[in-house]
Amino acid sequence: MIPAQHPYRADYQQEVGGRTVYSSKPVIAWDDEGQALVVDERSGRLVPANNGRTFTGLSKGEYPVVGAIPGGGWSVRFKSPDGTFTEDPLVAWTVRSDGTLTPVDTDSEGECQPPPP
Repeated sequence: MIPAQHPYRADYQQEVGGRTVYSSKPVIAWDDEGQALVVDERSGRLVPANNGRTFTGLSKGEYPVVGAIPGGGWSVRFKSPDGTFTEDPLVAWTVRSDGTLTPVDTDSEGECQPPPP
């Protein structure tokens, strides 16, 4: 078994109540034949990602967040459809294991989230 060094995720798709539901799981490791392994929550073991019939493939995942730093006076500027601008302070920056930073803003209800691109 080889631990996953780069983030990949196993993607799944199934029909529930007449609608399509999408989900994914992080790839934890690769077996000796090169198959992606994910956690099976029921058994508490690693299993091949393609073990179920709902598996649709692998996709690149995001590096995990390993830290956060204060917003430091930075702000994000949004352009409204009417052409006006609003500016919100950033509350923090998240730091991913690959060194990238992501700004964190709050919405009108105080929920923290990355601002839209």
